[in-house]
Amino acid sequence: AREGTWIQDRTIYEDAEIFARNLHTTKKMTTRDFDTYMEMYETMKQNLRPPDLMIHLRCSVRAIRRRVKRRGRPSELDMPTTYLRRLNKLYEEWVSQYTAGPLLVWDSERGDYLSDLVHRLEFNRAIEKFL
Repeated sequence: AREGTWIQDRTIYEDAEIFARNLHTTKKMTTRDFDTYMEMYETMKQNLRPPDLMIHLRCSVRAIRRRVKRRGRPSELDMPTTYLRRLNKLYEEWVSQYTAGPLLVWDSERGDYLSDLVHRLEFNRAIEKFL
């Protein structure tokens, strides 16, 4: 087993619970494929250790749109607002039911831990409570 700290941007939980579920709901994934995917996901969940801490960065769709625009990635600029709303809703539903381990929900709209030193210190203190 590897020791140390690992940070992962996205987990298998999100892939299945948010993105695959969204594809199925919007009929871009068949029920047969979704059921197969979810069966594999459930098997993987049983055999993987959950994260020591799950961090959910919460913000509004409006803030997401601003960040996408600021980032300027051509592949993201045309994302429909309805798509972002659906994903945000699925994230909120998933987070409200997450029980695999400790969960920190951070209001990233009001707490800018990237560019504001005070917010970064608050964010670090919030994480330290779980260490």
